[in-house]
Amino acid sequence: MFKKLTKDFVQAFYSPKSLYREISMGRQSSSWIFVLIYCLVYVLGSLWLYFKGFTPFVWTWIKLPEEYYYLVQSFYIIPLVFLMWILGTGVIHVVSKYFGGKGRFDVLFTMTGYSLWVPWYPLIIVDCIHSTPEWLYNTVLGICIILILFGTTIATMIEERINLIGAIISTIIAFTSIGLILFTYIR
Repeated sequence: MFKKLTKDFVQAFYSPKSLYREISMGRQSSSWIFVLIYCLVYVLGSLWLYFKGFTPFVWTWIKLPEEYYYLVQSFYIIPLVFLMWILGTGVIHVVSKYFGGKGRFDVLFTMTGYSLWVPWYPLIIVDCIHSTPEWLYNTVLGICIILILFGTTIATMIEERINLIGAIISTIIAFTSIGLILFTYIR
Protein backbone atom coordinates (compact mmCIF):
# COMPACT_ATOMS: atom_id res chain seq x y z
CA MET A 1 0.00 0.00 0.00
CA PHE A 2 2.82 2.42 0.90
CA LYS A 3 4.47 1.75 -2.46
CA LYS A 4 1.22 2.53 -4.31
CA LEU A 5 0.69 5.73 -2.30
CA THR A 6 4.24 6.86 -3.00
CA LYS A 7 3.81 6.13 -6.71
CA ASP A 8 0.56 8.14 -6.83
CA PHE A 9 2.16 11.05 -4.98
CA VAL A 10 5.14 11.20 -7.32
CA GLN A 11 2.94 10.65 -10.37
CA ALA A 12 0.83 13.66 -9.35
CA PHE A 13 3.95 15.77 -10.02
CA TYR A 14 5.59 14.16 -13.04
CA SER A 15 2.67 12.55 -14.87
CA PRO A 16 -0.67 13.88 -13.64
CA LYS A 17 -2.40 13.19 -16.95
CA SER A 18 -1.79 9.44 -16.74
CA LEU A 19 -2.71 9.36 -13.04
CA TYR A 20 -6.00 11.14 -13.69
CA ARG A 21 -6.82 8.95 -16.69
CA GLU A 22 -6.29 5.83 -14.58
CA ILE A 23 -8.52 7.23 -11.83
CA SER A 24 -11.17 8.24 -14.37
CA MET A 25 -11.15 4.70 -15.78
CA GLY A 26 -11.91 3.29 -12.34
CA ARG A 27 -8.59 2.72 -10.59
CA GLN A 28 -9.06 3.18 -6.86
CA SER A 29 -6.90 5.82 -5.27
CA SER A 30 -6.63 7.30 -1.81
CA SER A 31 -5.87 10.96 -2.42
CA TRP A 32 -7.60 11.81 0.86
CA ILE A 33 -4.55 10.39 2.68
CA PHE A 34 -2.34 13.09 1.16
CA VAL A 35 -4.83 15.77 2.08
CA LEU A 36 -4.92 14.46 5.65
CA ILE A 37 -1.11 14.26 5.86
CA TYR A 38 -0.90 17.85 4.59
CA CYS A 39 -3.36 18.86 7.32
CA LEU A 40 -1.53 16.99 10.07
CA VAL A 41 1.80 18.53 9.08
CA TYR A 42 0.12 21.93 9.14
CA VAL A 43 -1.37 21.22 12.59
CA LEU A 44 2.05 20.21 13.93
CA GLY A 45 3.61 23.30 12.38
CA SER A 46 0.93 25.54 13.87
CA LEU A 47 1.42 24.03 17.30
CA TRP A 48 5.19 24.38 17.02
CA LEU A 49 4.79 28.06 16.08
CA TYR A 50 2.42 28.60 19.00
CA PHE A 51 4.66 26.93 21.59
CA LYS A 52 7.70 28.83 20.28
CA GLY A 53 5.79 32.09 20.77
CA PHE A 54 5.55 33.07 17.11
CA THR A 55 2.80 35.31 15.83
CA PRO A 56 1.61 35.42 12.20
CA PHE A 57 4.30 36.62 9.81
CA VAL A 58 1.80 38.54 7.71
CA TRP A 59 -1.31 40.52 8.48
CA THR A 60 -4.31 38.24 9.04
CA TRP A 61 -7.81 38.78 7.74
CA ILE A 62 -9.40 36.88 10.60
CA LYS A 63 -9.14 38.75 13.87
CA LEU A 64 -7.78 36.64 16.69
CA PRO A 65 -5.33 37.62 19.40
CA GLU A 66 -1.99 37.20 17.63
CA GLU A 67 -0.41 35.26 20.51
CA TYR A 68 -3.13 32.56 20.17
CA TYR A 69 -3.48 32.59 16.39
CA TYR A 70 -1.47 29.43 15.70
CA LEU A 71 -3.06 27.52 18.57
CA VAL A 72 -6.56 28.28 17.25
CA GLN A 73 -5.47 27.53 13.68
CA SER A 74 -4.29 24.06 14.74
CA PHE A 75 -7.88 23.21 15.71
CA TYR A 76 -9.68 24.39 12.59
CA ILE A 77 -7.17 23.51 9.87
CA ILE A 78 -8.29 19.92 9.24
CA PRO A 79 -12.03 20.58 8.79
CA LEU A 80 -11.27 23.78 6.89
CA VAL A 81 -9.00 22.08 4.35
CA PHE A 82 -11.46 19.25 3.78
CA LEU A 83 -14.29 21.75 3.33
CA MET A 84 -12.17 23.75 0.87
CA TRP A 85 -11.46 20.53 -1.04
CA ILE A 86 -15.20 19.81 -1.28
CA LEU A 87 -15.90 23.42 -2.27
CA GLY A 88 -13.19 23.48 -4.94
CA THR A 89 -14.34 20.23 -6.48
CA GLY A 90 -17.97 21.32 -6.33
CA VAL A 91 -17.22 24.63 -8.03
CA ILE A 92 -15.31 22.87 -10.80
CA HIS A 93 -18.08 20.33 -11.24
CA VAL A 94 -20.83 22.97 -11.43
CA VAL A 95 -18.94 25.47 -13.61
CA SER A 96 -17.90 22.64 -15.95
CA LYS A 97 -21.58 21.97 -16.64
CA TYR A 98 -21.70 25.32 -18.47
CA PHE A 99 -19.04 23.94 -20.83
CA GLY A 100 -20.81 20.61 -21.35
CA GLY A 101 -19.16 18.79 -18.43
CA LYS A 102 -20.34 15.25 -17.88
CA GLY A 103 -18.02 14.10 -15.10
CA ARG A 104 -18.67 12.36 -11.82
CA PHE A 105 -18.17 14.40 -8.67
CA ASP A 106 -16.68 11.52 -6.67
CA VAL A 107 -14.06 10.76 -9.31
CA LEU A 108 -13.20 14.44 -9.76
CA PHE A 109 -13.00 14.70 -5.96
CA THR A 110 -10.34 11.97 -5.88
CA MET A 111 -8.38 13.71 -8.64
CA THR A 112 -8.49 17.11 -6.96
CA GLY A 113 -7.17 15.53 -3.78
CA TYR A 114 -3.95 15.31 -5.74
CA SER A 115 -4.20 18.39 -7.94
CA LEU A 116 -5.31 20.87 -5.26
CA TRP A 117 -3.25 19.66 -2.29
CA VAL A 118 -0.16 17.65 -3.31
CA PRO A 119 1.48 20.69 -4.99
CA TRP A 120 1.52 22.47 -1.62
CA TYR A 121 4.01 19.96 -0.18
CA PRO A 122 7.14 21.83 -1.41
CA LEU A 123 5.83 24.96 0.30
CA ILE A 124 5.54 23.06 3.58
CA ILE A 125 9.28 22.37 3.38
CA VAL A 126 10.02 26.05 2.74
CA ASP A 127 7.64 27.04 5.57
CA CYS A 128 9.64 24.86 7.97
CA ILE A 129 12.76 26.90 7.23
CA HIS A 130 11.94 30.23 8.83
CA SER A 131 15.07 31.91 7.50
CA THR A 132 14.09 31.30 3.88
CA PRO A 133 14.75 34.38 1.75
CA GLU A 134 11.55 36.04 0.57
CA TRP A 135 12.47 35.59 -3.10
CA LEU A 136 12.84 31.82 -2.60
CA TYR A 137 9.57 31.57 -0.70
CA ASN A 138 7.74 33.52 -3.42
CA THR A 139 9.34 31.39 -6.15
CA VAL A 140 8.24 28.14 -4.49
CA LEU A 141 4.77 29.61 -3.86
CA GLY A 142 4.50 30.57 -7.54
CA ILE A 143 5.58 27.09 -8.66
CA CYS A 144 3.02 25.50 -6.32
CA ILE A 145 0.23 27.68 -7.72
CA ILE A 146 1.25 26.84 -11.31
CA LEU A 147 1.28 23.11 -10.47
CA ILE A 148 -2.18 23.40 -8.88
CA LEU A 149 -3.66 25.25 -11.86
CA PHE A 150 -1.98 22.91 -14.36
CA GLY A 151 -2.92 19.68 -12.58
CA THR A 152 -6.46 20.72 -11.80
CA THR A 153 -7.04 21.84 -15.38
CA ILE A 154 -5.87 18.42 -16.59
CA ALA A 155 -8.08 16.62 -14.05
CA THR A 156 -11.06 18.75 -15.12
CA MET A 157 -10.50 18.11 -18.82
CA ILE A 158 -10.19 14.36 -18.28
CA GLU A 159 -13.10 13.79 -15.90
CA GLU A 160 -15.53 16.45 -17.06
CA ARG A 161 -14.61 15.82 -20.73
CA ILE A 162 -14.53 19.51 -21.60
CA ASN A 163 -12.15 21.61 -23.69
CA LEU A 164 -9.08 23.41 -22.39
CA ILE A 165 -10.70 26.85 -22.12
CA GLY A 166 -13.65 25.52 -20.10
CA ALA A 167 -11.29 23.57 -17.84
CA ILE A 168 -9.07 26.61 -17.26
CA ILE A 169 -12.05 28.82 -16.42
CA SER A 170 -13.53 26.19 -14.07
CA THR A 171 -10.16 25.73 -12.37
CA ILE A 172 -9.48 29.44 -11.93
CA ILE A 173 -12.93 30.07 -10.43
CA ALA A 174 -12.49 27.15 -8.03
CA PHE A 175 -8.93 28.15 -7.13
CA THR A 176 -10.06 31.72 -6.45
CA SER A 177 -12.84 30.53 -4.13
CA ILE A 178 -10.39 28.33 -2.22
CA GLY A 179 -7.74 31.05 -2.22
CA LEU A 180 -10.04 33.55 -0.53
CA ILE A 181 -10.63 31.07 2.28
CA LEU A 182 -6.95 30.14 2.51
CA PHE A 183 -5.82 33.74 2.83
CA THR A 184 -8.55 34.49 5.34
CA TYR A 185 -7.92 31.64 7.78
CA ILE A 186 -4.45 30.17 7.24
CA ARG A 187 -1.09 31.75 8.03
